[in-house]
Amino acid sequence: MIKELLQDLMATAFGAWTPQDGCAGDEITAAEDRLGISLPDALRDYYAAAGRHPELMGTGGHEHTFRLSALRDLSLEDGHLVFCVENQWPAQWSVRPDDVGWPDPRVHGRAAPGKKWYSEARRLSAFLINVAGRQAVGALPCQATCQLREGQLQAVEPLLDYVGSRELHRGGHWLSFVDRSSRIVAHYSYNTSTLRIGAVSPSALESLRERSGLPLKPV
Repeated sequence: MIKELLQDLMATAFGAWTPQDGCAGDEITAAEDRLGISLPDALRDYYAAAGRHPELMGTGGHEHTFRLSALRDLSLEDGHLVFCVENQWPAQWSVRPDDVGWPDPRVHGRAAPGKKWYSEARRLSAFLINVAGRQAVGALPCQATCQLREGQLQAVEPLLDYVGSRELHRGGHWLSFVDRSSRIVAHYSYNTSTLRIGAVSPSALESLRERSGLPLKPV
């Protein structure tokens, strides 16, 4: 479902993807046996591609917003499978095993354990792709940002490829982009109208600034 997209994103950001970055199939199956449920395909793909990668799991030492639960820490709470938490706050994200959209169910969020769940994203696949994009940007050594209204995204679209497609991201709050040749990853938030870009080299950021005309500010 999204395994190849994640592998491509990781190769762009970190230079390569290797099987050691992900969890083996028997590890994923063992977690399912412990929980008594089958994981949704999108979540299985995330663990298979990035379940051992510290940056995409949010444990790499950078100021990542999200921390994905290790397979051993996955838990069921109030009928929800909690798979992600916010690193500095008690917010949680989950899916419901009884969701009719399984294997790509709706994502739910809540401000803290015990609080009311709300609908966060229409599809788990889009949520995970954009978590990965955000984590990758935060891990890259050269970063810049700018305010960008949704209608101004046309300045970016000719220069950066969507991770997957624009349709894949529909129903969520974020978009993720890559430029494989320049090793750039970018993340856009509808909520804050902010584009954040990460690159391996400062020259890649400068080239994007010149080609796009965007008022990029170093982070």
